[in-house]
Amino acid sequence: RSTVYLSFYYQIKGLGEMPDTDDNFSLWLKNSNGTWENVFTAAYNTELDPKVFNYVTVPVSEDRFFHAEFQFKFENFARLSGPYDMWHLDYVYLNSGRVAGERSMPDRTISMNLTSIFDGYHAIPISHYRDTADELTVIPTIKLFGLLENNFQPFRYTTTADVKTLKAETIESKRIIIEDDAAPVNPVSGNTEIILPFQILNLTLQKQFPNDSIDLTADSVSIKMNFGLNTGDDNPLIYLPSYEPINFLRNDSTNRTFTLSSYYAKDDGVAEFGAGLNQSGAELAVSFDLLKSDPDTLAAIDIYFPKFGDQNNRTLMLKVWNHNDSVPGGTLTQQTITVNRSASNMFHRYQLSEPVLITGKFYVGWKQTSAIMVPAGLDKNSDSGKSIFFNITGSWEQDSTFQGSLMIRPVFGKGNGTAITTGLLNKPETHVWPNPTSDQFSISSSAQIIDLVDLSGRPIAYQIFLSGNQQIITLQNATPGIYILRWMEKNNIYTTKVIARMH
Repeated sequence: RSTVYLSFYYQIKGLGEMPDTDDNFSLWLKNSNGTWENVFTAAYNTELDPKVFNYVTVPVSEDRFFHAEFQFKFENFARLSGPYDMWHLDYVYLNSGRVAGERSMPDRTISMNLTSIFDGYHAIPISHYRDTADELTVIPTIKLFGLLENNFQPFRYTTTADVKTLKAETIESKRIIIEDDAAPVNPVSGNTEIILPFQILNLTLQKQFPNDSIDLTADSVSIKMNFGLNTGDDNPLIYLPSYEPINFLRNDSTNRTFTLSSYYAKDDGVAEFGAGLNQSGAELAVSFDLLKSDPDTLAAIDIYFPKFGDQNNRTLMLKVWNHNDSVPGGTLTQQTITVNRSASNMFHRYQLSEPVLITGKFYVGWKQTSAIMVPAGLDKNSDSGKSIFFNITGSWEQDSTFQGSLMIRPVFGKGNGTAITTGLLNKPETHVWPNPTSDQFSISSSAQIIDLVDLSGRPIAYQIFLSGNQQIITLQNATPGIYILRWMEKNNIYTTKVIARMH
């Protein structure tokens, strides 16, 4: 019993919010009387580095903890009104045969995902990529972490890409092998940061994605980059029996998807937080570069407004600016929009009533119409903070401290109101019937998060009820015309036109 220890790593803040002064993170053990005992507490501490995981070992040797109902739990004392006051927990390990402070484990793992294969972007309009593919395609990097104490063994890795091509309503899929069991990487050479007794390795891959392997005449292309470590972490010679049945290979692979379609994206499509302004008349803008020499038409703007904080109906002034001396310049177009909040990282498309011809650098964003903050999704794993500008005093300022990417995406096209889905999607299994319709139509019960707008992006009121295996949608106060129906099914977002012919 004297060799039983519970160990773990914890981190304050990370990519989230710093806890408040009266917050804490704690570990509790249940004794033989059924009472929880506090054995460790980490309080708010400005000296804790939010980039570092701190290691803790707690002895579990007292007789009162050796009983059939033994449990342990971690608690976070914080606000319950949102994703605030963050503590992060990893590598929880309880076993006998241990010594105090022991932390070496036969595990090499991925601690930060692949960077983008496109220079500064996760998505680029395919027509903008065609002429500049060689310049825009870069070799990604990935961050690895080794928990073998003072043991920096070489390792290999494999990279592949799953490519889906949409062309003329036909989808083709293929896998490309980029590096198959690449040459051994020596951890003690190259771009390596040693944090004794362990190791952090910022690895630059040896080969880039072959852009000549995709059809650039397609409508859109989805590229899922796969990375896998080829280590000996399951080798019986180093995979000590005391760790069984832990599988140290489960964290040795990752993937990230990049898109060539109709829009630019600096975010990776997943929000960790939300960000916005809370002053009436304040303006927020994100800069983008048109990656082609010829002008093109900005037709819409996709924004992810999460269900976060205030849930009342709100409006914003959607705006597009030109470039003027390193900050947003004159307004190219603006229109009032009703904020459409959605769940599960789903973007809402705001069709521009006046499409804009764009050249060079431009800015998209909004102007506050009230003092109520309406946060957009914030991806904190992709950092384009220097692209964010705000105007709260009458002059524009570039953000100097912000880390992350606002989930706002400019969409290019003909500006004719035709809805284009974000990303590359399979054909939906769900169909709308009848279509054309009167004021009522049906959709499968498997469709979720249904959204109906007109061609200018204004929400259309409707009622919905379930009948058997279908959902009946009844339009309210609608007029004859073409509407855009969006829904989610099997984690994909689909869009179709609904033609209404009222009686």
